[in-house]
Amino acid sequence: MEYVTLGKIIDAFNLDGTLKIVSSTFYGEKRYKKGNTVDIVHPNGERETVTVEKYRHNKDIDFVKVLEINTKEEALERKGCFIEAIKDAKVLNKNDYYFSDLEKCDVYDSNGCRLGKVKKVEEFPSVNTLRVSRENKNDFFVPFIKEFIVSVDIENKRIVINVIEGML
Repeated sequence: MEYVTLGKIIDAFNLDGTLKIVSSTFYGEKRYKKGNTVDIVHPNGERETVTVEKYRHNKDIDFVKVLEINTKEEALERKGCFIEAIKDAKVLNKNDYYFSDLEKCDVYDSNGCRLGKVKKVEEFPSVNTLRVSRENKNDFFVPFIKEFIVSVDIENKRIVINVIEGML
C-alpha cells in the first residue's frame, strides 16, 4: 500500500488533544473529513490509525481533532510524528497529480523527441516546476502550467511539453 504525507505534528492546540499540523497537502478538507482515518507515523516507523472528528485550516496549519486522542498530553506525545493517508487518486481534482507520480516520467517535446526524465518536482512560491535530468547535460526546468505541459500520461510515465527558446 502506498501512502502520502499530509503534514507533520508540531504541537497540541487545545486541552482536548487537537493536533496542530504543518500541512503539506492541498486536500486537507477531503483528507480530514469527519469519519476518515489517517495514520500517525512515529519516528520508529510505528503506525497508529486514528479517526478524524473535527478539522479546520488556517494558512499552512491544519488543526485536527481525532477520536483516539483526548488530552493535550496525548497530543504532545505525538509531536514530531507525520500524518499520512493512503494514496488515492479519487481525492485529486481533474488535472492534478501526486508529485511521486510525476517523478521518473520520461519527458518528450511535441515532436516526440525524448528530452530526459523528471528527477523531482520543485515547489516554488509562484508555481510547481519539473526538474528534468538529461544524460551528460545540465538539468532543465519546466513550469507545471498549461502553457508548457501538453499532456501527462501517468500510466505510461510520459509527459509531453512545449519547449521554448532558452529552456534547454
